[in-house]
Amino acid sequence: MDPTPLLTTFSLIAIAEFGDKTQLAVIALSARHDRIKVFTGVILAFALVTGLGVLVGETLFNFIPQGFIRILAGLMFVVFGISTLLSKESCETDDVVMTGNPLFSTFSMIALAEMGDKTQLSSVTLVAKYDSPYLVFIGAVLALGLISIMGIFLGRKLCEIVPLSKIKLGTGFLFILFGVLFLAGL
Repeated sequence: MDPTPLLTTFSLIAIAEFGDKTQLAVIALSARHDRIKVFTGVILAFALVTGLGVLVGETLFNFIPQGFIRILAGLMFVVFGISTLLSKESCETDDVVMTGNPLFSTFSMIALAEMGDKTQLSSVTLVAKYDSPYLVFIGAVLALGLISIMGIFLGRKLCEIVPLSKIKLGTGFLFILFGVLFLAGL
């Protein structure tokens, strides 16, 4: 078994999600609510959204020529990189409002925020590129879970340790690099 899809997915998704709006919401939610309920809601939402992305990616792989998928994936990653470099996200998390059950509210908020987000679309393209849905799913959920745990336990200190501008710069360039590599057929 080739670990490339798992390791590539884990690395790319972890870096992309670090400092993302979803993680800023996780930080805010965990500061106000039971951490176990927040984490449970987060991981269930990520599993659902990533699972849907994996299914779409597998379908793409079966019906669309590999060369077209490679070009589309490369272009998408370049666009994600540029949009990450231009994003205006900050470490301020006071704008997250939640009512009712923390588990259900967290699940709903994260699932809706991640639908069509760069991490879900990355999972779609990685499955289509590697034709390894299980490894991409596992890599993505592990990465999202790890970054969420970091957000839950380290909270706002993360932004003090590593400035968000540096995280976004690294993430943006990494997406662009992956896009160029995909376009080059590597």
